Amino acid sequence: MGLPVTTVKHLLLLLNFIFGVLGIVLIAFGIFFLISAAENAVSIGENVAGGLIIGLGIVILIIAIFGFLAAIQEAPVRLLIYVGAVVLVILAQLLFLSMASHGTKDGISGSINEGFDQLWDAERTESGALAYYENWLQCCGVNSSEDYWIIHHAIPASCCIDHKCVDKSSVYPSGCKAKFVEYLDDKLLVFKIVCWLLIIGEAVGAVFGWLLFSTLKNEGRRNNAVWM
Repeated sequence: MGLPVTTVKHLLLLLNFIFGVLGIVLIAFGIFFLISAAENAVSIGENVAGGLIIGLGIVILIIAIFGFLAAIQEAPVRLLIYVGAVVLVILAQLLFLSMASHGTKDGISGSINEGFDQLWDAERTESGALAYYENWLQCCGVNSSEDYWIIHHAIPASCCIDHKCVDKSSVYPSGCKAKFVEYLDDKLLVFKIVCWLLIIGEAVGAVFGWLLFSTLKNEGRRNNAVWM
């Protein structure tokens, strides 16, 4: 025995309300990323991540509003469009999660690599380009302190504990790129959790949307049959 139309409709309305709230959360989180990125000397991934998260949040909010109205109006065609849009956004979220977890050549990982390459080029020209990140993340060089030895530069004070380069043990062992990736992964954890919650909820919403569409379509056929 299937669920009554009213029950399916109310569940779909509730789910889309929740999707809308989570979409707003994603937009706010993406703005937070962009604000953080404004403090960086060059683009090293946060602006890319922030833009993607804001874009995804806006799309989810639009689809949630569309699905909410389609369910209220019990419009079969709009419900069918809604189900298709939800399936597409689930695929997009899986792609974003893959980019956030593993990076792609043109994605977050590529932006981080490009940003630190720019910083290292600046460091070669004028010492101190990496100082902000070395002080903030407690790291040294792009990959490690050996980066400075390769270009025959003395290890800067920003690479050392309390800015005192006494011996090798006082130099931060990790490179700034690895430390920044750890920092970014921690920030992206919230995005990943919200994304997985959305994917599960959207899959359920797509099922309810299809059930409501099928029920309304069947009722329309029965009504037409009565009048024939």
